[in-house]
Amino acid sequence: MRSVNIAILGCGNVGKYVVKNLFELRNFIKEKFSLDINVKKILVRDKQKERIAEGFKIPQHLLTTHFSEIIDSSPDIVVELIGDLENSRTYIRECLNRGIKVVTANKLVLTFDDEIFQNPNVFFDASVGGGIPIIRTIINSVPDDIYEITGILNGTTNFILSYMEEGKDFQESLELAKKLGYAEPDPSFDINGTDAAQKICILSALVFGVRVRPNEILKEGISFITKLDIDFAREFGYSIRSIAISRKKNYEGEEKLEVAVYPALVPSDSPLAQVKGNLNAAVIKGKRIGELFLKGEGAGGNPTSISIIADIIEASLTYRESKKEFLAPNDKLIHHDMMVSKFYVRLSVVDNPGVLAKIADSFGKNNVSIESVLQKGRGITISEPVPIFIITHECLERDIKRALEECSRLDVVLQTPFYLRIYQ
Repeated sequence: MRSVNIAILGCGNVGKYVVKNLFELRNFIKEKFSLDINVKKILVRDKQKERIAEGFKIPQHLLTTHFSEIIDSSPDIVVELIGDLENSRTYIRECLNRGIKVVTANKLVLTFDDEIFQNPNVFFDASVGGGIPIIRTIINSVPDDIYEITGILNGTTNFILSYMEEGKDFQESLELAKKLGYAEPDPSFDINGTDAAQKICILSALVFGVRVRPNEILKEGISFITKLDIDFAREFGYSIRSIAISRKKNYEGEEKLEVAVYPALVPSDSPLAQVKGNLNAAVIKGKRIGELFLKGEGAGGNPTSISIIADIIEASLTYRESKKEFLAPNDKLIHHDMMVSKFYVRLSVVDNPGVLAKIADSFGKNNVSIESVLQKGRGITISEPVPIFIITHECLERDIKRALEECSRLDVVLQTPFYLRIYQ
């Protein structure tokens, strides 16, 4: 039986559950892994604050407000759950310099600090997907040539879009997400795609060996999705989901990467379309394994704590010597204008004869072929706008942009055209 001492930085919602579950699972871990895991110290801001998780009270004698006491407790592993950038980075580096292994769920540090991200003694399965072992599956369980990973990696946006499918608008759905605790008081990082972008960049490095930054990829939010879009998607056999995607593509005879986060129309019979509420999911596609689908809780104390505990066990049993090596993106990324997709387009037009012909002409001149068109309703007067929905065949994003720019200058188009990609 090997004894492993750990210390924890931060005891918020996830931290409380890590401590609780380490105590509750102690005998199970002893029997299955021959590890006796002992929590020695927990760094907090306020020692007097009571911390309880499902009736389990965090022992007061474990709490400290001084990082020096964390080091003095002689931990084998430090679990970082503070979640900011500068303090977390300082503490993590100090631990690594002292030969202490680190477990973290901190996307900010992993995204922006190469030294920490590449260190072989940093374990971070819980940083993407909460309780879903996406990273562990990629690293340890899929010895295959992966050519795509696509995921629903943000529970807040998925909850909002799922709720909009029940007939609510964006703002109603967002307010309910806040009320239920799925969205932060300031949910902008979720809504605008930043959170998912950080996660897909981490996965891109692990899967394809290319160190991509969030500001280098296409990133779009969901705040412009309307009930009209949701209804159209359903009528044509789609659901709208915010997806994060990283995949190999042959581009002008060279293998490159397409990395992006955006809302897309997903076929209703696909596994991703079945992911409802605040769940996360990922589809991993490999040359030999085909498609592997993972789904589960993407956040929350219990699910995330289990991923962290799995990392603690792995760190206890694993000796890693060589650091992770990654390539700079350089010219490896496909610019989003050169991405190929089918597109969904929503236009608001006057209800006049010849409108579709003008729009089709603008599309045709820009190499965009129309697959289907739907007009919903009729205007009471000629000047009243009516919505037109178009599905295109595959084309370059650059070309659909040019076509819609030309359409926006037509006198029959009353509002700026809106488009979404169709995931295939």
